[in-house]
Amino acid sequence: MFRKALSIFAMLLLSGLLINGMTMTQQLKKIHASLEDNIESIEQLNRVQASIIQKNNELNQMVTTLEQIDQGLTETTNKTNRTLSFLSSVVDYNADTLHLNNQMVNFSMQSKQQIHDVQSALSELSPSLTKLDQMLKQMSTMATKDKQHLDQILKSTKNLNSKTPRVNLP
Repeated sequence: MFRKALSIFAMLLLSGLLINGMTMTQQLKKIHASLEDNIESIEQLNRVQASIIQKNNELNQMVTTLEQIDQGLTETTNKTNRTLSFLSSVVDYNADTLHLNNQMVNFSMQSKQQIHDVQSALSELSPSLTKLDQMLKQMSTMATKDKQHLDQILKSTKNLNSKTPRVNLP
């Protein structure tokens, strides 16, 4: 009986172990299924991470491109500022030139007025100058005649002197 009890106990123990093994197998199957789901999720997570890393690399490339664009814009801004400075200088020179041109116009207008005034004065003097010219011509004619008369007087004086004793004039 003891054997029988031992054999029943052994059977019960084996049945318990078998039930426990079946339960454990079912639990292991569930764990296995969960692990496979986890592996799938991890693989999907790895794909997402790889995609994120790729996107990050693309973002780094975009950042590099944006930095290059920023540098280009900075250079463009600097060149634009230099161009604006040069244009400002040109505008200043043009303003100075315009001022000089306006002064030259004013001087030209004043010169024109002065020339007109001189012309008017000369026009007013013209009759007097013509009259003066005529008078000078008359004086020249009179001087010529006076010279002729004086030459005749000198000739006559020399003639008389030659007839008068002791008078010697050159």
